[in-house]
Amino acid sequence: MHCSEQSFEAAQTIIVCAASSFGWMSLLTPVILIASLCVAIFGVRSARASARQRATLDMIEKVESTPHYRGLHSVFSYHRRQSSFYRLHNPREEKDRQERQAVLDYLNHYELVAIGICNRILDADFYRDWMLGPFVRDWNAAAEFIQRERWKWDVAKGEWRYHGPLFRNFQTLACRWSSQAIVLDEAYSPPPDAPSGPGDEAYPVPRNEDGETS
Repeated sequence: MHCSEQSFEAAQTIIVCAASSFGWMSLLTPVILIASLCVAIFGVRSARASARQRATLDMIEKVESTPHYRGLHSVFSYHRRQSSFYRLHNPREEKDRQERQAVLDYLNHYELVAIGICNRILDADFYRDWMLGPFVRDWNAAAEFIQRERWKWDVAKGEWRYHGPLFRNFQTLACRWSSQAIVLDEAYSPPPDAPSGPGDEAYPVPRNEDGETS
């Protein structure tokens, strides 16, 4: 009986040790998997953040250095200092027509940047740290020009329509980043007395999912 009791106790010890090891392993495996998943997610997010920062830096360097964008900036800055954007609504001379296009291209670059930031293609914090002042300043300087450009003349209906999406992302970021940014909407200023200039043509009316005009 003594030998049987010893054998029974030894068997119990082996079973307890095995069960204990199994318990630790069953707990350890999920922990390892979760930790590995967290590391992988962190790595992906870090890579994406680095890619956004690099893309933002490349974009800023391009704007700061290339002759094309420097030329656009020069034209825009001239009209900003002179408060003469109104001259570009209905340009009479070739020089004014070229400068009108340069101003629109310059504003388009801000809109493209804003779209990139809103879609998390570009890094918002990186760009804001470098461009917050000029970004909001240029929005406010061009606000009256943009408001005038948003009014479109519908020839078929013989009435003005307000096209709010024009430079909408630029406005969204400027207002998000500064309480001093001008808020444009249809009530900000009335349409012109009469259509004039190349920017008055109405845009096509978008259709909804049912194919009807909205």
